[in-house]
Formats: sequence, structure tokens, C-alpha cells
Amino acid sequence: MTGRLFVDTNILIYALDPVDPRKRSVSADLLRQTISSHTLILSPQSLNECYRVLTQRRRLIPVEEARGYVRLLAPWAVAPLDAGTTERAWAVQNTVGSNWWDSLMLASALRADCRLFVSEDMADGTTIDGMRVANPFTPNFERAVTRS
Repeated sequence: MTGRLFVDTNILIYALDPVDPRKRSVSADLLRQTISSHTLILSPQSLNECYRVLTQRRRLIPVEEARGYVRLLAPWAVAPLDAGTTERAWAVQNTVGSNWWDSLMLASALRADCRLFVSEDMADGTTIDGMRVANPFTPNFERAVTRS
């Protein structure tokens, strides 16, 4: 992994989710690898969404554990989330047709100069302004990572 990888909220949640052991393992490994290689990029939006899902929507872990997890990931939340990101998100939404929250996340990743956007929720292989969307649960994921 040489390029910056933006990791979507769903991957952060799967890393703790006991429901699907394979997704949990893949997600946790991806987080460990990107942290170790200093290629992980997150957005404050993804941390906030993660906290809400972990503590309210799915109640996967207690509040204090969720806060600790978010604190652990916070140093990697360097993708911008500001007025410039909103402007870029409008352009992404117009071009790609994605929903608002996905457009905002994609814009944040683009503004952070990420080459790969890792998500299960978006169309694998899609390219947006030079950034590729890759699903980590597909057989082609390793190839996408090595091209980043």
C-alpha cells in the first residue's frame, strides 16, 4: 500500500461486528495494515457515523468502548470536512448521482488526495476524478490496493 486509502464507515463498523467473522477479519486487518503503513485516511464524518451506529443504531459495544475506538482512530481523521468539501460534494453528486452523505464522504477523500476509497456500499471499480472505489470483500481487492 503506497497511496492514501480512505476507509468508509462500514469498514470501521465491520471491524468490531461479530455477525460476520470474515468481514470482521478483513476489516480489522485492513485497518491494522493501513495504520501500520500510514496510508489510512478517515473523515470526521466517518468517525461520527461510526460512533452513532456502534452505540445507538446497532448497539454493538458499550458507549465507553465506542468512544475509545473513535479516539484510537481520530488521528487518522485528516480528510477535510469544511465549506470546500461541501462544494466538492455538490460536484460529485452532480457527476456520480450518489446520495448526499456518500457524496460528502467521496469529496472529503478526494480533497485528501486519496487514490482509493474502500467501501462495500459503493460500486466496486468506479473511478471518480482519478480515485477508485474498491470493495475489500471482493477477490480483486488486493489488485486494487497494489495499484493505489
